[in-house]
Amino acid sequence: STSLVKPPVETSHRCISGTAAKYYTFNDICLMRFIKFVYEQDLEGIDQIDLSQQNLINTLKGKFLEMVVEVSMMKFNHELMPGSWFGQTGEVEVPLFQLVKTMTVKGAKTPSYQIDVFGQEERSHQVWLCECKYTKTTMDIKQVKKLESAAQVLIQVHKEEGTAVPEIHLWLVSTGGFTKEVLTYVNARSDIYASDYEGINSLFKAYGGNYSIPQFAGGDN
Repeated sequence: STSLVKPPVETSHRCISGTAAKYYTFNDICLMRFIKFVYEQDLEGIDQIDLSQQNLINTLKGKFLEMVVEVSMMKFNHELMPGSWFGQTGEVEVPLFQLVKTMTVKGAKTPSYQIDVFGQEERSHQVWLCECKYTKTTMDIKQVKKLESAAQVLIQVHKEEGTAVPEIHLWLVSTGGFTKEVLTYVNARSDIYASDYEGINSLFKAYGGNYSIPQFAGGDN
């Protein structure tokens, strides 16, 4: 038999400070256990799952990867990490974030964009915008352009509000990797990181993840 796990507490908005930097919750682990349970069941009948259930599972998967990114970002504290985890050469120094959350941005005359994970650096006027994709298919340039559009809307919002426009860094996280077009595009940009499965899994484990991020077999997306 399996024991029921209470739904994790609200995780869409998390603030941290230097004094509380070592206090963390691990609701991501609860969700990981749930997802592993779901996908370790007999997948032979996967085609019999009705569409509403499949959509729910896909939503949970997407939220799970966002939580992995959130909990990792909340633990960043100027460590030097292998650049390969971010699609870079050499080493990457991760920042200390004052604020990590999901958010939606919309200007007065712009479309609305959902940012999977937003991070505001401590004592620095720089923010990170993260796009998370938890499937076996590669992330293509359209998804990169979508995140760039969200960044432009964020800039527009600051201008409309009369506040200083922050320096924006983009972070692409895709368990299925990236198309060659995206990799070429990222390599030419110093303001974009790209983490594939090995990269984000290595980061998650480096910051206390008790499991590897599940990789799903068969025809699962």
